[in-house]
Amino acid sequence: MKASKKIKPRLLIDVDGVLRDFIGGLASIYQREYPDHKIKPVVSRDLHDNFPIGQEIYRFMDETFADEILLEAPLIGDPVPALQAYESRYNLVIVTAQPPQGRYPTLQWLGKYRIPTDEVRITDQKDEVYGAILLDDFVHNLEAFEKTGRPAVCFDQPWNQSWKGPRVSSVAEFLQFADYLLRRDEEDIISPDTYLA
Repeated sequence: MKASKKIKPRLLIDVDGVLRDFIGGLASIYQREYPDHKIKPVVSRDLHDNFPIGQEIYRFMDETFADEILLEAPLIGDPVPALQAYESRYNLVIVTAQPPQGRYPTLQWLGKYRIPTDEVRITDQKDEVYGAILLDDFVHNLEAFEKTGRPAVCFDQPWNQSWKGPRVSSVAEFLQFADYLLRRDEEDIISPDTYLA
């Protein structure tokens, strides 16, 4: 009897605030342009409250310096070795919400750091993406995904402290937690229908 091919679960992983330090990249370029300005600690997604130029911060980051910020933003920690260690067990899917001007620089950034991934999805409707578990830093995304009956895991950041569900501080910790949640048994056949939205 021919053995059935095992289907690897899909893990959905966000970029900004999880893999890429967008805030750090933004702050670095901002301080270069406004060396005398003092930036407040970012504890919410309302960035205009943290940068002295107020609402102009959105034009600064989305138009004037978008490419530079997105391409030069550093990694958060060192997620690549953990992703490499797990890529044979899971389909690693990058799921990121990017405005049109952020799409190409984000793809370049993923290539620059050789982020292991089987697929890149650019969407702000992450709850509609086929996958087993979502790792994200935005509470709205986590809540929407959790409402589909699938686990959502928060990447710990100052702006998501209202999230009461599972929380991790590294990609490696998330991958270990995914193992725990999925209780993978190498002899079991995982049905793809298990992880439909």
